[in-house]
Amino acid sequence: MSDPDLGKRAPAVFEAFLEGRGSGLHPADEAEAAAFWGWLGEFERPGPAELRRRPVRQWRAAAVAAAIAALALPGATLWLTRPTPVVESSRVVATGHAERRHVELGDGSVVTLAADSRLEVAYTPGTRHLRLTAGEALFKVAHDKARPFIVQTQHGNVVAVGTVFDVSLGRQEARVSVVEGIIRVALPQRGQLGVAEPIEKIARKGERLSFGVTDNASGSTGFIRQVPDVAPENATAWTRGRLVFQGEPLADVIAEVNRYSRDRVVLSDSRAASTRVYGVVNQGDTAAIRDLIANPDAVTIEPRTLDTGNREHPTAQARK
Repeated sequence: MSDPDLGKRAPAVFEAFLEGRGSGLHPADEAEAAAFWGWLGEFERPGPAELRRRPVRQWRAAAVAAAIAALALPGATLWLTRPTPVVESSRVVATGHAERRHVELGDGSVVTLAADSRLEVAYTPGTRHLRLTAGEALFKVAHDKARPFIVQTQHGNVVAVGTVFDVSLGRQEARVSVVEGIIRVALPQRGQLGVAEPIEKIARKGERLSFGVTDNASGSTGFIRQVPDVAPENATAWTRGRLVFQGEPLADVIAEVNRYSRDRVVLSDSRAASTRVYGVVNQGDTAAIRDLIANPDAVTIEPRTLDTGNREHPTAQARK
């Protein structure tokens, strides 16, 4: 979650927001900038005569300078001087092991959660925010051009208006598959001056992207990569009880199969972890994974005790 005190980032955040580049900001920073800008709007603006002498751009720049100056005061923070953004509704929905779940949201959008998944929903009057913290979800978004639909993950954000797309979380990256419409993947890239510059890429029906952040000696670098296209029916096959693999590493395949199985698949030969897997299996059929790899002995099947459950926790209602 973004720190409510923007601190040294305030100039860059306000500049991006006022120049129409707010979509590239972290959603929390964008919401803070929007709320603070609305708070500034409560003050009396110059009259018509003065406006002709002082263009809106200059007035806006002056207002931002004043805001940043205020933030520079000892102990001053945004959250002390601007109203809290109105939250229409907030809820957390989670699925247990071997469980799938359909959830209808307040705007008419529908989410299908895969097993062992968790989704946080927070709608405001201007934006539909969701955060996928575990697992996989299929989003069927109700069209609303005035309220972007933003799915946040630890690896980056997916932004849509009215479309259908699937997001799955991996250990080092996330993947999004577009079933209908168009989506945009966005993640911040830290520039040389410490300013967040967005990395963005558009994907259309049938396309699939992987995205995330890699760490290296010079710091962290965001990436968005095109991966082999996927047929819409394959991208949503898991909602119908089937798992389709198109070259995923065996280690990832095992994790996916284990979401739905009564037994537990274990990688017994670490050298096979990166083996690419192709094929289709029914959810819960752990033995079938052996038919998809050249060395069946690379995996073993162990019994386990299931802990399934229906977990949904409404955490807030509309606030007027």
